[in-house]
Amino acid sequence: MSSEEDYLRDCARQYGAELRFAVSPDPSTAIRAELHREPRAIAALTTHGRTAWTEVIMGSVALSVVREALQPVLLFRPQAHREAPNKIITVAAALDGSPFSEEILPHAVKAACSLSARLLLLQALPVIRPPSPLSREERADIVESSYLYRRAAEIQDAHGIEAQWEALHGEPGDALCSYLKDMPETLLAMTTHARDGAKRVVMGSVAGNCVRHAGVPLLLYWPPKRN
Repeated sequence: MSSEEDYLRDCARQYGAELRFAVSPDPSTAIRAELHREPRAIAALTTHGRTAWTEVIMGSVALSVVREALQPVLLFRPQAHREAPNKIITVAAALDGSPFSEEILPHAVKAACSLSARLLLLQALPVIRPPSPLSREERADIVESSYLYRRAAEIQDAHGIEAQWEALHGEPGDALCSYLKDMPETLLAMTTHARDGAKRVVMGSVAGNCVRHAGVPLLLYWPPKRN
């Protein structure tokens, strides 16, 4: 293993990092053990981001870590036309109106504060043509009572951090990827069901789409089941 050790020592020197080796037949088990040993640590992995038609979906290691870490995991799929950003200036939290998706909010707020980045709330809405044009008063009512507007106000009250927000339109995965296309210095934060096996909805269709095509790092969280 001398060549692997030399490579990691070079990386540690380059990034000013501590270095610790874990030898295990199962990398995901070793990573989870390290997270238990260092509860304030966060796992950061690259992934192949393969589609649901391949045998190894999202990479067996990445999928296993996300499912069992009990905390957010940082994932990045390298792309030929885009490198990992040197700095994060925006933490974008993807929401869908459900309590499950909102489980990412405390972690997104913490990430934004730690990185001195702006916090952006995103929600993709289906394109539905209204039966009749809305009046100015009706449009104002929709804006004032919008889901993202309320979440942003709650974050401001609870954490003292301003959250900007943007409502997108279209299929969530495609809409998020299209919106982030020209925002490489963004960290996309979202929850995922991280399913596997017979269900085949691996990492959630939205999260899987974003890992493969968004071109930005993702902070993925599979919340533990609540009793």
